Amino acid sequence: MKHRWLAKIAAVVCALCLTVGVMSQTVFAGDDSSAEESYVAELPQATFVVLGEETEQATPSPEVTDNRTTVPLYVGQARTGECLLVGGQPYVGVAAFFEALGLPVDIIDQGNALSLAGEGIVLTAQVGQAWFMCNDRYLYLENGAYDLGGALALPVEQLVKCLGITAAWDRARWQVTVESTEPVPLESGETFYDKNDLYWLSRMIYAMAGEDTFTEKVAVGSVCVNRLKDGSFGGSDNIYEVIFAKNQFDIVTNGMIYSEPDESAVLAAKLALDGWDPTGGATYISAADMGSGYECLAVMGGLGFYAAA
Repeated sequence: MKHRWLAKIAAVVCALCLTVGVMSQTVFAGDDSSAEESYVAELPQATFVVLGEETEQATPSPEVTDNRTTVPLYVGQARTGECLLVGGQPYVGVAAFFEALGLPVDIIDQGNALSLAGEGIVLTAQVGQAWFMCNDRYLYLENGAYDLGGALALPVEQLVKCLGITAAWDRARWQVTVESTEPVPLESGETFYDKNDLYWLSRMIYAMAGEDTFTEKVAVGSVCVNRLKDGSFGGSDNIYEVIFAKNQFDIVTNGMIYSEPDESAVLAAKLALDGWDPTGGATYISAADMGSGYECLAVMGGLGFYAAA
């Protein structure tokens, strides 16, 4: 399977045909005769890097500088089209991106919703949601999904993660370069989400935030995940140890932790386990001011989310 993908990527000859307009927010195909030269960065394996941000000549926000709304997209050294800049992130039409990489997939793209299936990858996305699904993994979208003139678009960064390939958003040269490396599809949710962690985290979320907004549910879950990463809140091995650490959560003493979670709580748990943290790193939740020894990182639904100062 992998060799077939590699062969197809090496044979990329088709253009990434997209259209872009400021009013319609569509992406258009790049002119391959452009005088701009391709720049192929030395990239770490299977990742997305942003170049030109930490130098003295760092490029300001793309929304401000030069009023650009698009940047060229290269696959290897071949210019294949353009990316639309959304909130400083390069976006590309999903169907066109897979076509440019030469990856065989079946796609139903309705603009506001997309379903894609290929060798080792299943992806669905919908405009209006703050996440999309890839291989039963639930990944956060800071700026959402976009309907670009009848084609659904996602951030290049997230598509790169789904395929396990490398890319660079070069803000100094104003271009995105995707390396023609062998795809390694994202690990499936079946193996990525530890069943016990998901079991207890979804119950914690439901017990503490069952009637709250979805973002607040993810925020509660992220506090528990942050405590697990910290390792100093009763355990560093699993979510159960963190939740049942002595004198930490009232939902344990009052028995609410044993309530059956709804689908929303389970989804919030998956997003928290996959890295969405609306709190910015909080390890405490409190309805009252925790005082000078703590920093309030976020306030949602009448609750403060804190970290030690």
